[in-house]
Amino acid sequence: RALPGGYVDYVIPATGLSGTRFWAKYGCDANGKNCKIGDQMQYYPEGGCPTKGCTPPIDSLFEATFGCKKGSSCANSSPTTWFDTSQVDGYTIPYKVTLNGETNKCDCTSSGCGLKTIDATRLDLAKCPSGENLSAGGKVTNQNGRSLTNVDLRMIDKDTNSVLGCLSPCKKLSWEWGLNEGTVPTLYYCCPTPNPANCQIGQGCISSEGCRNGPVINTQFVNSIHQMAPGIYTYAYDDG
Repeated sequence: RALPGGYVDYVIPATGLSGTRFWAKYGCDANGKNCKIGDQMQYYPEGGCPTKGCTPPIDSLFEATFGCKKGSSCANSSPTTWFDTSQVDGYTIPYKVTLNGETNKCDCTSSGCGLKTIDATRLDLAKCPSGENLSAGGKVTNQNGRSLTNVDLRMIDKDTNSVLGCLSPCKKLSWEWGLNEGTVPTLYYCCPTPNPANCQIGQGCISSEGCRNGPVINTQFVNSIHQMAPGIYTYAYDDG
């Protein structure tokens, strides 16, 4: 538990650690359970969700595979640490990642290398769209009696009427509404690519170029995050 202004240390083994994911939960009971937001997975090790069910997987997220520390017993393993932050599923709290070590070798592009921080401290739930157009440019305006031209992406606390999180267009349609990611209009917001060699819309596949040129780039969700946190991924194949 981290109190206001406090912190929690995680010790990463010198031999590295793969496939880690970190996110904050809040609004929890004294045992760190039954949280308002953040209980997106079953409890470890006993399993099971909170009494009201697991919460949407929309938390502000840090993911990393930590490499082997030089001089340790895994000297022949990769020393490279891979990490990212993403709002592809949505966001909850603002955050900032500060890097230490040989940061001049981080985030290499054609123009060079170097990264000191990832700054998403301006993420604001008050700017989560409450009237998003997810009709894929008018291709589908209604789904099972629900309008796709005026979609509320906010996750509302029914007890306090406050905003707990913001769902991405993809997660709103696929997770909350239960629509298949490979069907229109969800395909244009989730951008699945199950068969890159023969990617066809009719087969539930959209190319990276098709995704970047599709309706997702014009959503309020994507544009607001690009303004609040430039460089942060907001959808599959996003260049930030």
